[in-house]
Amino acid sequence: MKIVTFNIRCLYCGKDGINSFVHRAVMLCDKINAEKPDVVGFQEITADILSVLEKLLPDYLLVGQLRGADYNGEGLYTAIRKESVSLLGLETVWLSPTPYVPGSRFENQSDCPRICVATKLLFKESGRVMRVFNIHLDHISEEARMLGIKAAFEFADGFKDGAETVFLGDFNAKPDSDTVAYCNARLVDLTKKIEVSFHGYGKTAVKIDYIYTSEEVAAGVTDVYAWTDEKHGIYLSDHYPICAVMGE
Repeated sequence: MKIVTFNIRCLYCGKDGINSFVHRAVMLCDKINAEKPDVVGFQEITADILSVLEKLLPDYLLVGQLRGADYNGEGLYTAIRKESVSLLGLETVWLSPTPYVPGSRFENQSDCPRICVATKLLFKESGRVMRVFNIHLDHISEEARMLGIKAAFEFADGFKDGAETVFLGDFNAKPDSDTVAYCNARLVDLTKKIEVSFHGYGKTAVKIDYIYTSEEVAAGVTDVYAWTDEKHGIYLSDHYPICAVMGE
């Protein structure tokens, strides 16, 4: 099984030049179609990006939510490979004191609402059931990131059906942060050996993207690597997607 976290970068055509989404779209979808991951947790999806992915990734079902009060703006979507995975359940909460109020947020955070998209998945060949929590934490406030990750874990703790747990996404938190320390106390970081995930199209080198699982799931992981593809200065995104390979 392959599970990927992938901040795809929004449609900022005026700011990204040759790395605008229009120039990356075919390249990144070709990468996914070649690697054939079973699950991809996307961050920074917009309606326009979603329509492109649905056309270029016909083997995948994309489920998720845009995060605005009117269900607009950016959001999180999880791509599920139809041949190998069945969707058993889907739920979204806003990381806030009122998780079922669209667009809600903590007082001390950026203007961006933050959500958690949970998919309950059946891996057809093995019969394993996993719940994948796709998150994108606040980019400004460490306090907000802590509040957000605690809200996400509280949401996850409400499920008592025995499904294996995977947390993935853009945490906007460096490895020495309180947010990552909190996650390390709860789950196993599969990305420990990954040193860089956000690179700003080759201009910087920071680790802020993660995949976490329980110890039982982590024991079956055979490989974790970043997709570092680049052609003529064009990257898959300003983040390297991170792929974890798990044994059946």
